[in-house]
Amino acid sequence: MRIKPEQIDRFIDRLLKNSRAKNLMDLKADEATIRARIQQIITQNFQEEEAIEEEAKKMLNSLSRESESMDQHKMLLLIKQRLAAKKGFSL
Repeated sequence: MRIKPEQIDRFIDRLLKNSRAKNLMDLKADEATIRARIQQIITQNFQEEEAIEEEAKKMLNSLSRESESMDQHKMLLLIKQRLAAKKGFSL
């Protein structure tokens, strides 16, 4: 899934605003450092998910040559789920 940097920034804004409003976290570093770390984590997560998606598509392409009767979308989801589980990644 492609996500724009502006979307990540808005998410971080909401996360920090809501967390402060509900006293869910006590910041031990400056906000800029925390924002940068959250952005890094989110970006890395989406990159990992993209890599799993690409690997799943490659596997599906090789499988689809063998069986044309299967539902491509369902198979892609199943492959992605298995690859993610194998790598310890939550979708």
